[in-house]
Amino acid sequence: MSIDLSNIAILTGDIVKSSRLSRNERDALFTALKSGAAEVEALQAEPPLFERFSGDSWQMLVQPELALRACLLMRAFIRQESKAFETRISVGVGTIEPLSPEGLGASDGPAFQASGRGLKALKGAQYFCVNTPELPVFILADEISKKWTQAQARVLAISLMRPHPTQETVAGRVGISQQSVRNHLIAAGEPALLSVLGIIEHSP
Repeated sequence: MSIDLSNIAILTGDIVKSSRLSRNERDALFTALKSGAAEVEALQAEPPLFERFSGDSWQMLVQPELALRACLLMRAFIRQESKAFETRISVGVGTIEPLSPEGLGASDGPAFQASGRGLKALKGAQYFCVNTPELPVFILADEISKKWTQAQARVLAISLMRPHPTQETVAGRVGISQQSVRNHLIAAGEPALLSVLGIIEHSP
């Protein structure tokens, strides 16, 4: 994998209330996270590295401009499996040292450190954060997306992909009517989220 070590986003996450989940539920949640990571792969030239560690934590590398979309996709993929599934996500953007052959958990650099500090600092009901001036946008996106229902998450897991699929395409994949897709997208705040993502991802 070719990585720009001078500009990368490290997503560090942990599972909210993991002790209340059974082993099978935690495994199902991480299977969903891996599926989300696979979808993020389709958004960028290089596949994101995804790694689970310490039982209920995970890390992933993505291109910085895709960090917010990746956060939303990861939430959509776990929420569509269960309304009880939730993860905190801290994004650290910056430089990293060459990746350790032992994996992400053994790697280091300012972006890794910022991501780890951010996760430790997350308190209360805020589950997204980032070490850039885009923090207010992440907080608002977090507040909107944490209210997604399972049905809305199933639709968003497809609708958040690029190029943006038509409602007819989403309806065919999910197996519901186009009108239902439209209703779910509006209720989930998708129009506003897509507008913000478009601005972030096309910023110089």
